[in-house]
Amino acid sequence: MPKRKRGVYETISSIPNMLVNIPHDVVVDQILEKLPVKSLLRFRAVSKQWRTEIESPRFQERHLRHQQKSRDPSILICHPRLEKRGKASLRSLSVGATLVSEENHIRYPVASKREINVRTTRSCDGLACLYSSTFIYVINPATRWHRKLPEARFQTLAQVTYNRFNRFRRPFLGFGKDNITGMYKIVWLYNSHCVYLDGQINTCEVFSFENNNNTWRHDVIVSCPYPILHDKVPAHAHGFLYWFIDAVTEAQVLSFHLHTETFAVMAKIPVAYAPHHRITMCTLNDRLCLSEDKGDTQTIWSLNQDNVTWDKTYSINLRSTLNCIEEKYLYSMPPVASLFDNRLLLYDCSDDEGKLVLYNFRLNSYGKFFTEPRYYLGSAVPYFQSLFTLR
Repeated sequence: MPKRKRGVYETISSIPNMLVNIPHDVVVDQILEKLPVKSLLRFRAVSKQWRTEIESPRFQERHLRHQQKSRDPSILICHPRLEKRGKASLRSLSVGATLVSEENHIRYPVASKREINVRTTRSCDGLACLYSSTFIYVINPATRWHRKLPEARFQTLAQVTYNRFNRFRRPFLGFGKDNITGMYKIVWLYNSHCVYLDGQINTCEVFSFENNNNTWRHDVIVSCPYPILHDKVPAHAHGFLYWFIDAVTEAQVLSFHLHTETFAVMAKIPVAYAPHHRITMCTLNDRLCLSEDKGDTQTIWSLNQDNVTWDKTYSINLRSTLNCIEEKYLYSMPPVASLFDNRLLLYDCSDDEGKLVLYNFRLNSYGKFFTEPRYYLGSAVPYFQSLFTLR
C-alpha cells in the first residue's frame, strides 16, 4: 500500500504545470458560501471577480441563510457603560458544545459623554442598533461596519426629562425588516406623557433605510388606547415588531406591521393576567414567544402565525437550572437563543454575577459556561454573522 501511494504521487507530480480548473459557480456554491465572515473579508483581495461576488446582495443573502442553517448564533455582549474616551465596548461570543469562547472584542468610538444604560437592539440579519440617550449606531459586529444615525426627537426630549426626573424609565428601541420590500426600519415607540407630549397616548418615530434618507419620521399614528410597558424589550418576527401594553386589567400585545406601518392589538395572550414584572417576549426559531416566570418554572408560548394561536413550547425548571430561587430573584429574563441539539441559552442575573447557561430541555440538564460580574456582562443578544451593511 505505501508503494502504491508513492507511485500515484510521483505520477501526478511528474505532470508539468498541472492545473486544476474549478468552475466559478462551484467555488461560490461549495466553498465561499460556507466560509466565516472573517475569511471572506480577506478573500475579497484575491481577485476583482471574487470581490464583486462577495459584495453582491445575492451572495450575502445566500451566505446568511447558510449560517442560519448550519451553525448556532453568536452572542453579542454589550457593556452597559462607555469606556474612557467615549468608546462603547462589545464582545462577540461563540457557543460551543461545552464552552462559550470569545470571538471578537469591538470598541466603537461613539463620541459621547460617559453613558450608563448603553443598549443594543435585538439583531436582524446580523445587524443591530447600538444606542443610548445621546447616540444611535447601526452596526455589524462580524465586519465591524457601523453607521451613525441622527438623533431622534425622543432622545432630545428624554435628556431634558431625565435630568428633571431621574426615575424616568426609557423605552427600548425596535429594529426589524419589512418582509415585502426588504427595507430595514428602526422604531421608537414610547408613552407620550413621559416626555410631556400632548395628544395620543403613544408616540411613534420611524427611521427607514431608504436611499439618501437620514431623517426620522413622526407621521405614524398609533391607534392604541393603552400605554406600552417601557421596561420590556420589543421583539421582531415575520415583518412585525411587538410590544407589551397595559390594558388596565390585563396585558396585551401591540403589533406594528413594518410594511403598512399600522398597529393592531393582540388580545387573549397566554400571559395576559401575569404580573408585569414576570412576563417577557423574545423571538425563538423565527417565532414570537411570550414568557411567564412563575417562581419555580418559566413557561414559554410561541405564536403560530398561520392560525394566530399560541403553542406551549417550553417549561423550564428554574429551581434546577438557575440560581434564581436560591438567591434574591431580580426580574424575569427570556431565553437568549434556541440552539442545535435541543438546547436553550439562558441568561441568569439573579445575583451579582451574570451567567450564560446552556440548558438541554430534552434531558433537563444544564451547565454554566460563562460567568462575569453582572455590571460588565450587560445584555446578551444572539445574531448570525453576515456581510450586510445599510447605506
